[in-house]
Amino acid sequence: MARIRFQLDYSRGQRQVVTQFAVERLIAVDPAGESLVQVAFREGDDGRSAAAAITASGRLVVMVAEQQQGLLGPGERRERQYELTADFDDSTELAEVGKATQVLLDGRIRQLLVGTEQGRVYEWRLGAVEQAPAFVGHIAVSEVAVSALGYALGEVSLVVGDAAGHVSTWFKVEENGQRSYRKIHTFAPHASAVTHIASSTRDKQFITTDAEGAIALHHLTSEQTAFQLRDDSPVTALVFAPKADGFLALGKDGWLRRFALDHPHPEISAAVLFGSIWYEGYGGREYVWQSTGGTDEFEPKLSLVPLILGTAKGTLYALLFALPLAILAAIYTAEFASPRVQGLVKPSVEVMASLPSVILGFLAGLWLAPLLESHLLGTLLLLPAVPTVVIAAAWGWQYAPEAWVRQVARVGEIYLLGAVTLLVAWLAYALGPVFEDLAFDGHFLRWLRQDAGVGYDQRNCLVVGFAMGFAVVPLVFTICEDALSSVPSHLRAGSLALGATPWQTAIKVVLPMALPGIFSASMIGLGRAIGETMIVLMATGNTPIMDWNIFNGMRTISANIAVELPEAPHQGTLYRVLFLSGLLLFMVTFFINSLAEIVRQRLRDKYNRL
Repeated sequence: MARIRFQLDYSRGQRQVVTQFAVERLIAVDPAGESLVQVAFREGDDGRSAAAAITASGRLVVMVAEQQQGLLGPGERRERQYELTADFDDSTELAEVGKATQVLLDGRIRQLLVGTEQGRVYEWRLGAVEQAPAFVGHIAVSEVAVSALGYALGEVSLVVGDAAGHVSTWFKVEENGQRSYRKIHTFAPHASAVTHIASSTRDKQFITTDAEGAIALHHLTSEQTAFQLRDDSPVTALVFAPKADGFLALGKDGWLRRFALDHPHPEISAAVLFGSIWYEGYGGREYVWQSTGGTDEFEPKLSLVPLILGTAKGTLYALLFALPLAILAAIYTAEFASPRVQGLVKPSVEVMASLPSVILGFLAGLWLAPLLESHLLGTLLLLPAVPTVVIAAAWGWQYAPEAWVRQVARVGEIYLLGAVTLLVAWLAYALGPVFEDLAFDGHFLRWLRQDAGVGYDQRNCLVVGFAMGFAVVPLVFTICEDALSSVPSHLRAGSLALGATPWQTAIKVVLPMALPGIFSASMIGLGRAIGETMIVLMATGNTPIMDWNIFNGMRTISANIAVELPEAPHQGTLYRVLFLSGLLLFMVTFFINSLAEIVRQRLRDKYNRL
């Protein structure tokens, strides 16, 4: 075993890197002394090392060693050799010359992989020095001979090259309670047998070469082959630069060739951003956003689909709360409310628009979210109860005594309706625990998780819907009320003169005329909800998940930019992806606002012709 050291030398007045090459010791892999055809050697940080080799006669031998640390220096070195030929099954006896073609050891000295001419990869588990390697099993990876084996960064994915030039990656997936290798990615093939595999120590890139001298650069996650070039001579040795900015290839002609590499963002493609990817350690293809991890071997997951879904989810639930409330309130204020009520309602709603979204998010996260969790069933009862009671009260008001109607009309029906609404809300929250005891054994959340199979997070989309709804309501209400008030008064007068009731006039005459303005207000409210940041950031768990459950959180594009951008390396891949997501958000909101402006312009032209 030889060790290479690099030292800095300033003796000549300038900085020079001096390379020192020293042979530390000789390792006896095969006690029989037979020549070795293929050799793999790994040394761990804990003093353990291992070497595996295929001899000229086709025998598979393994050496396992452990260097113990003494009190004052190096201690005893234990070393032992094993022959694993007998572990092969009858169909692929290693005793036949050339049956084993490749050997590979992992960095933890825990696993030995051997490729064969039959296209199989055999696996052994390595333990202590005194323990013989335990045979685990084998998998069929190709129909032809395995000509190259290697690990991608992190040693989770196994890179396999065969004699037909095919390149694929495998990693273990749990199936039926057992973990076994499964083919995950395939890459552009070579024209001849794959001879070498070199993996980057910086990312998930790896280089493959073939017998004709072709060199190809691949990326594991994106499943892309960046380029294929042909060297003047077949490659006999290959190594990736530590910074992944180049690689060295030793040709069969004895020349060492240095290649510069400028490939700063290999992990990004349209499929990675918008498609499902089978990531390392996952059971199948998924849409995942996870930009950073705890180790350098982490595989970045930069799918924008969970962020797009989270944005759509938050917007949908916010508009389900805001649009009916704002539009119906605008219709009442413009068509039915007395001037006194109009003078009170409209300024109050417009003042709501001045509330900073960070305050709404703060209140939603720290006050509303715990309140909804403790009174969830009462809230769910409240949502259908209030509209039902309001409609029933409006219907019953038609049959109220005339004296009551005149007396209440002096004050305003809205105050009576407000009192009824508050009473219904109190009853819903008061009856919530009673209904919970009768129907759900006293614990609705437990029933929701265990029986219904629906998870519940305290900061969820329901909280966001309420909080973001309060941010959207003033905007939609103001525009809708202006659109309704802009309808010419002679249309109302003509409808009433023909015998229509105020309700019929509002629904059949005023509302169709104001419909473009209402649509425009809805589009602007949609754009406001899509771009909301602080409410979503503070009122949800901010977890990028693929779930439409209203009781779970989400992460929107705008909130993701606010969280990730301060920590993103300048001009790095994550940095650029965040700007791409911001551009996508801008394009969506620009389209929505442009559509709303077109509708407003048509509405203005229509009024000018009346």
